[in-house]
Amino acid sequence: ECCDEHFVGSVSCLQDSKDSHPPFPWPIHFPGLDTVRQYVPDGEVGREIFWYPDLHNELNCFQGRNYESWMLQEGFPAYYLFTDPQKCCNLWFPANSNCPDSATAVNPEEDHAAFYADSYPSAGYFFPDFAVSSCGFGQDYPAWMGSDGYEKWYLFRKGDHCCKKYFPTARNCPYEDETQPELQDGNGYYWEKYQDNLSNGGVHPTIYNHTYYPDMHANTCVNGTDYPAWMASDRDFKRLYLFKNNPEDCCKNWFGAHAVEDCLKNIIQSEYIDFNSAEATDITVVNKTEEYLGMWYPVINRHKCVQDGSMPSWMLVEGYVEWYLFNTREQCCASFGFC
Repeated sequence: ECCDEHFVGSVSCLQDSKDSHPPFPWPIHFPGLDTVRQYVPDGEVGREIFWYPDLHNELNCFQGRNYESWMLQEGFPAYYLFTDPQKCCNLWFPANSNCPDSATAVNPEEDHAAFYADSYPSAGYFFPDFAVSSCGFGQDYPAWMGSDGYEKWYLFRKGDHCCKKYFPTARNCPYEDETQPELQDGNGYYWEKYQDNLSNGGVHPTIYNHTYYPDMHANTCVNGTDYPAWMASDRDFKRLYLFKNNPEDCCKNWFGAHAVEDCLKNIIQSEYIDFNSAEATDITVVNKTEEYLGMWYPVINRHKCVQDGSMPSWMLVEGYVEWYLFNTREQCCASFGFC
């Protein structure tokens, strides 16, 4: 893409560009270089080293400074940052006999990866190769898997973790690993080996963070991020109403241990906002009316819920929306006793 944009017609641009330098940078910590950097990002200078849980891919406790920033915020350190690895393991992974892990976790803040990676060459990761339904290995994973928080979902230190998450029934997974000579030096690019002409500007996939919240009318929990704003209005409400990747706790806390099985069977799949996108982190809906017209609403005299954009105008007025408009038919029916 760079050659096509700036050196149209050149037959040597691509090869000359690749030959001009290794695909990964020289050691950034090497003393005496003009480009030398400290070993930690500016925002982490002075951070204490703790044991912390990797909650997304390795599912184990690791030691270091590169824990996620929110773990330092008020109320979280007591539950996420430990000086004793056994306390971390007992709280987060009591059934994991291999806890703690002495290796280095996948960097949770990918823009800090250059600080934490081996100085040269950079570390390779296992990653899902969806074209062949198996996990590959190397430094030549798609660039988007290492940005915007995607690394927490797509990059793994261990091949079996990648396989169990994405291809649990695959017979040959991973199909690449660090023992293969051609992968040991890490040279190469993703588009040379896995996929030709992949646009760098391609749309990133939406990654569900699997947030569950209770719907008291439906007597079950909803999987989505379309919960009422007040449920996330402060830290206490978030802890009480929002459950990350844990539908069992949502069901148990709100509908009782005796109702967990029925609750889980009737989980409602609702709407998600793509919070992995930089554009979506401050998402706003310019045309609220257009959004509302696509929602489900009750037709009281017909005792049914419909999604045809023909709701009475008063249902679109602030103060009525949260009671009469729904993202799913199930929530609408449960609220009004229809269907």
